[in-house]
Amino acid sequence: MIKHTPEEKKAYFKALRERWSEAKQASASDTDAQAKYQAIVTQAPDFKISYTSFYFTLLEMKHQKLDGNPYIDAKTFQGWIKAGFQVIKGQKSTLKGVTWLKDGKEDEDGFLFPKEYALFHTSQVKAI
Repeated sequence: MIKHTPEEKKAYFKALRERWSEAKQASASDTDAQAKYQAIVTQAPDFKISYTSFYFTLLEMKHQKLDGNPYIDAKTFQGWIKAGFQVIKGQKSTLKGVTWLKDGKEDEDGFLFPKEYALFHTSQVKAI
C-alpha cells in the first residue's frame, strides 16, 4: 500500500474538490444531461445517485468517448456482480465516481470530504 504525505493528500483533495465544483457548475446548464438523469430517476425510483455525481461521471465518459449513462452503463465491480455480470479478467477501471463522506461520528456534524471510487464500463464486462 502506498503511503501519501499530508501535503499529497491535501493536494489530491483540493484537486478533486475543484473538479467537483467545475462539474457542478457546468451541470446546471446542461439540459441534455438533466433530461437523461430525470428519465433514469423516473424509470428507477430507487436510483440514489445525485445529479452532480451523475454529471461528474458523465463528463469522464464523454472525455473517454464511452457511450451510455453513468451508473447504468458504468458500475462498480460489485454493482456489475449484482447485475449478473463480471469484469473481464485484466480490465482496469478508467472511470471514477465520487461520493461524499463525513469525517467524524455519525451523530456529530463533521467535515465532508470527497472519495473517488472505481467504475467499469459495460464494454469491460461479460454476462455470468
